[in-house]
Amino acid sequence: MAGTAVLYRNQQEVIVLEDIKKETLEEIKQQCGDENCTCTLNNHKVDLGNIMVIGFKEDVVDWDYGY
Repeated sequence: MAGTAVLYRNQQEVIVLEDIKKETLEEIKQQCGDENCTCTLNNHKVDLGNIMVIGFKEDVVDWDYGY
């Protein structure tokens, strides 16, 4: 199952990850609040920094609709 995750970082930035697997989201959730949250995206290890997960929607978000 995949979907779109919304992450909040550095008290100012919002990161949107599309087509992210639920397993990857769970990996990120376990590291929330850590100084360096790392995960694998597109076969590359990525350091997202200090993040909080603020949302997840299964499937694809229709950006043209205004989400």
